[in-house]
Amino acid sequence: HNEESSANRWLRWPFFRGHRSNSSNKLLPKVIVPAVFEEYSSQKVLVTEWIDGIPLAQAPKEQIRELIPVGVELFLCQLLDIGRFHADPHPGNLYVTRGPGGDPTLCLLDFGLIAHVDENASTYLTSAILNLLQGDYESLIAHDAKRLGFLPHDMDTTELQPLLKKILKEGLVKSGSNLHDRRRNLMAISNELNEVFFRYPFSVPPFFALVTRGLGLLEGIALSGDPNFDIFKASYPYTSRRAM
Repeated sequence: HNEESSANRWLRWPFFRGHRSNSSNKLLPKVIVPAVFEEYSSQKVLVTEWIDGIPLAQAPKEQIRELIPVGVELFLCQLLDIGRFHADPHPGNLYVTRGPGGDPTLCLLDFGLIAHVDENASTYLTSAILNLLQGDYESLIAHDAKRLGFLPHDMDTTELQPLLKKILKEGLVKSGSNLHDRRRNLMAISNELNEVFFRYPFSVPPFFALVTRGLGLLEGIALSGDPNFDIFKASYPYTSRRAM
């Protein structure tokens, strides 16, 4: 249990003590991370504080709509500020409980799958997300994609720019979190996708697969409470504050 216990403490500490981004303070009243009882834990058993609650996906829709922005900010806080993030936020690991004042509060459980992001990668990710949301595809492709390891540092991206811009704009941003639109749009640009992956030296950093998985799971829960939820719009406030 050592790594899981360490991850639990690592994530718990910033939420209750603050860390390098002042914006994290906004999370404190809305997030609970269970305490670990080391004296009762062993190599095979991890004992944590008991949390009463229900899975976020089973909560009333109004509570989902209230807490999903907190969940998005919680995920981005881990990814862009703390440098370790819970990479398995499935419905059973995101609970709704009651805070000290009795208000609905988000609780993050089960730290068995944690991904690490170093400070440089966090800075580059912040820039990449902000450029994506602001539509600055040129900077995203020419600079952020290289610094994050998607493209070689010495690559001339002039020829690739129009292809990737179309994929990012038409396949992702334009469809928001409408999964049907996104699937249809990605199918419509399948030729461009194939060209990028087979013609150019494009690669996906290992941690990024866990990032997209985590955001995808969170997005699925959000859509059950709000069919109009947009993961990109929800990500903008925290990312823009982080970039300042």
